[in-house]
Amino acid sequence: MTNSLLFIIVLCLSLLSEITYAKPGYSADTIKLVYGPFNCSLSVDALETYANTGEITQELRLYTKFLDEDTLVQLRDWLQKRFNSNHVKLSRFTNTPQGEKLLKELGQVVQTHSERNGFYALRSALVEAAAQPEGWTIIDAIRQFPTDSLQINTKDLFQLKDFWQESSQVF
Repeated sequence: MTNSLLFIIVLCLSLLSEITYAKPGYSADTIKLVYGPFNCSLSVDALETYANTGEITQELRLYTKFLDEDTLVQLRDWLQKRFNSNHVKLSRFTNTPQGEKLLKELGQVVQTHSERNGFYALRSALVEAAAQPEGWTIIDAIRQFPTDSLQINTKDLFQLKDFWQESSQVF
């Protein structure tokens, strides 16, 4: 009986530690680029290296060979742009009809999984990123995306550029 009681105590302590132990949440480390039936992956680290240093890693080179120099410069500028927004105000805005409309449109391009609008994940990622006191970048928001990867529907990718131009004052 002593062994049984000891076993139950150890089991309960194990379960308690499992319940109370803070587990790390998901964060995106991969971007899946989807075009119709074709898809490929790119690490967020490769994008971050390009944004910070201008270095095009071997992984990123596979994709950048399809882009002209002006587009590469715009991409780097876009990745480096720092947004200064209050996360509380941003959270409130994302709960307004106008904010929800913007995020739903963007969520059709940035998805959590195939054919799944990224609305809720985007809301969470943007608000979390905006909590940084020094401001935030697109890379910061991607890192806050609450899944291990995010999927970009590249057919509608141009909408991202329009989205950020239209809503840069909001963020």
